[in-house]
Amino acid sequence: MSGASGTGAPPPGGVVRNSALSFVASAQPLQPSGVPTGNSEDGTGREEMVHADRLMPAGLKALCDACSRVYVDQPNPLQVTTRLKYWLGGHDPLDYISMYWNPGKPEEHIPPHWHYISFGLSDLHGDGRVHPPPDATLDAPPSGFGIELTFRLCAEGTTQPPLWPAALLQALARYVFTTGNKFCPGDHISWHRSLDGRTGAESRVRHLLVAQDPQLLVQDTPHGTVNFLQMVGCTGRELRAAQRGSGFDVLKLIGEDAKCGGWWLVTRMERRRSARGVRGARAGGATLAGVSCALRWRPWAESQEQSPAPSPSTLTPGVEQQIKDTLQRGLSTLSTDRTGPEGHMSTDSFEMSSIERALPNIQTSVQGTWREDCVEYLDGVHIMINAEGASLLPLAVDGRVLQGSHFTWRCGGAAVTLLPPAVTGAFVSPLRPYAVKGAWLQVLVPKELALEMSCSVSSLEALAGADSESDSDSGESPAPPPLPLTLAWPRHRLKITILPDEHTL
Repeated sequence: MSGASGTGAPPPGGVVRNSALSFVASAQPLQPSGVPTGNSEDGTGREEMVHADRLMPAGLKALCDACSRVYVDQPNPLQVTTRLKYWLGGHDPLDYISMYWNPGKPEEHIPPHWHYISFGLSDLHGDGRVHPPPDATLDAPPSGFGIELTFRLCAEGTTQPPLWPAALLQALARYVFTTGNKFCPGDHISWHRSLDGRTGAESRVRHLLVAQDPQLLVQDTPHGTVNFLQMVGCTGRELRAAQRGSGFDVLKLIGEDAKCGGWWLVTRMERRRSARGVRGARAGGATLAGVSCALRWRPWAESQEQSPAPSPSTLTPGVEQQIKDTLQRGLSTLSTDRTGPEGHMSTDSFEMSSIERALPNIQTSVQGTWREDCVEYLDGVHIMINAEGASLLPLAVDGRVLQGSHFTWRCGGAAVTLLPPAVTGAFVSPLRPYAVKGAWLQVLVPKELALEMSCSVSSLEALAGADSESDSDSGESPAPPPLPLTLAWPRHRLKITILPDEHTL
């Protein structure tokens, strides 16, 4: 974007018109315009550029070099930088977000667009200020989290890149730093509002899928490997299709649709329909194994007055570590090859964090690790969950439990797992179907109960479908049920109460 790499004073809003060399700008003599003399074409400028290269952190330089190989004519892209770095106490973990102009390939239905690239999820500095040193025992250890995020926004009607994608990437990065959960290709992120932050916006592109950036390949840096993951805007129908099936399949359909951004998966905020061939509901098993949400639970009571709601359960350090270790054994599989259709996780609204495949094999993850004297067995249970989490109850019952698989909701250190009888090694049994260890509740759902639940929870899908097209042939979206709503199966001594998302649990 040579045309956007002009000189002059930095514009407002935290955007600077020089490259990542702004990191060392204070060490360079400045021209009256405020632009480092390293941008000049004379011999002195070239010497200062060499000097700046020596001062630039090695991890940052490796990523800048990777971008320069794609954008040869844009050595100084527009850039957003944090005023107070994360490692100095700031709240934004990304040091820089570069914004490149990409002409696209109109002949392949890839429109001209802005290409946003983050710097900060990987280790830029290598001195421990943000990330620990790479694991020397690994053949190809990741640099920091091992990823950087990108986003492609259609440039129709714009002459300068909007700043909201940079804020979006900062929010995503903040989630990764806060939870430690990493994104992988095929993942999905439910957002439930316009990606550009506008209230009342009519865009149906209100969620995200995660893809491999088509132009930026895995980069080796002095501090480890870095993979560039592209955030792709999607509709509610496309999100539900990814939840029910494969995010990779949905990305393929988006790429094949000429009106959805082409094979480079350029986000078109103005599109009003989902990609051709996408259907939100699908019969059969689901690969999504869990999400996090706002939830709590308490022992069964015939009426609410008989049992006041207790404070949220807390974990002893030992139990908390056991749960973390077990969850991490599942999460660690996300760093392996995930090109197959089973590799998806869900990250919902940053309050619904990703734990898909967190309990991939309960029989191997849990068996032998739980002592009976540490487990509390309940006569019944009352689960309270927010609307976002409850919208996946139909998937949990029909797509997981009735197919012989488990499903987990997690809230901080607590977790609720629905299990079919076929899953062995858990600490529930047909005679004792409700069991708690610390803040981990397991609920055994026999087929008879699962069939009853399937009928009762089918309408809850509408809680997540108000922002996109209907999945029905009539084109009419069913109205979501009024909340709060309590579903009860008294014979099994099980209750589930669904509360509005804004309700504090």
